[in-house]
Amino acid sequence: MKLLLTAVDGGKPPRSGTLQITVHVFDTNDNTPIFSKPLYKVKVEENVSNGTKIITLTASDLDEGINSDIVYYFVGNSNEKGSSIFAIDPYTGDVSVKGNVDYEENVGTELRVQAADQGQPPKTTHCKVLVEVVDINDNAPEIAITSLMSTVREDDKSGAAVALVMLSDKDGGKNGIVNCQISDTVPFKLQCSYKNHYSLVVDGPLDREKCSQYNISIVAMDEGTPALSIPSVVTVHFSDVKDNPPRYPERLINTDFKENSPVGGLIVSVSAYDPD
Repeated sequence: MKLLLTAVDGGKPPRSGTLQITVHVFDTNDNTPIFSKPLYKVKVEENVSNGTKIITLTASDLDEGINSDIVYYFVGNSNEKGSSIFAIDPYTGDVSVKGNVDYEENVGTELRVQAADQGQPPKTTHCKVLVEVVDINDNAPEIAITSLMSTVREDDKSGAAVALVMLSDKDGGKNGIVNCQISDTVPFKLQCSYKNHYSLVVDGPLDREKCSQYNISIVAMDEGTPALSIPSVVTVHFSDVKDNPPRYPERLINTDFKENSPVGGLIVSVSAYDPD
């Protein structure tokens, strides 16, 4: 600051003299740093690589020199998990990834950041950063199959339950919506009982004599992009039911034998079989 000082005497004519005064104002740390806004929101995809910058925080200070030099760091007990996943550059305010970002473990994190100038004593201010983790389809569906019986009677009617099928997927949103279907043509079908729970039921005539067991392939697929799927096989064994009469290989057998054959002599051997 520059001041011009003028001195005037009382003579006639008056005489005067001037003096320029330069005033240097020394800064004191009387201003608190201010963030550009008190709350920041940012989205980050899970499984993002370490070192990826997600946001830059900026605070300003009206002081000068070291009184306006700002250092950033995380504070608060709620940041214990967040600070293991994210890091902040103390001088630039850049927040970057340093750990595993996993939607299935944590869908969001609140970071509390403090900005402090380097005056004596320092003045501080705070802000919050809400980090929303965006789910990606990185988990395949899972299938759990529980058999209700060791074997299925070949005369069981349509609708008889054979096994219970339960689906699950750790992802969220459409990535976690799972559908399933039987990939083969078999006399069975899946019947939904409630969300992600199905019953494997008989859906046609069974015949142990034609096929004694079925290996049923069930495929579960989510609705993510790209979709992930997983197959699972359940083996169904059939138990026999007495539903077939004995049969001769031929309906008519012709044979010759000599006259005067001894009593008890063999004329012909006859056999029958039963497919049960």
